[in-house]
Amino acid sequence: MAEAQRQLDHATVRAPFAGTVGEVDSLQPGTLVISALSAFTTTSAVGLIGKDLWISADLKETELTHVHPGQPVSISVDTYPSCTWSGHIDSVSAGSDSSFSALPAENASGNWVKVVQRIPVRIAIDHHSACGVPLRAGMSSVISIDTGHRRWYRLTHGL
Repeated sequence: MAEAQRQLDHATVRAPFAGTVGEVDSLQPGTLVISALSAFTTTSAVGLIGKDLWISADLKETELTHVHPGQPVSISVDTYPSCTWSGHIDSVSAGSDSSFSALPAENASGNWVKVVQRIPVRIAIDHHSACGVPLRAGMSSVISIDTGHRRWYRLTHGL
């Protein structure tokens, strides 16, 4: 009986957080799902989209002069052009995208060319239900950051 209960406990897949399951086309009834399998494949059994949405923006380093956590952000989404969401800068990464790259660019010739780097910035969306329409992961957005200085940064990024 203990073995049957153990097998039943292992028959239920529990998510690490609340959300919506998507990408279940490859998962069929009776399919064996092994968590260790994810180390050997580039896909998982299901996609889990959490309830907390945010925008990941890769800002040019020249755009970050006055950007810091807590600043207000105005957000519009291409799908709903008449709606506006409010948010704020949640965090600014400690390094550029290229500094975390698994295969960084090498310059074997010895010539050095200055290239503007991209710094990841996370923007928290304060209210998900502006205009009563749903936001979905992967939607394109336009953000405007109020830095408290003369110009606003208006950039296009994905949710």
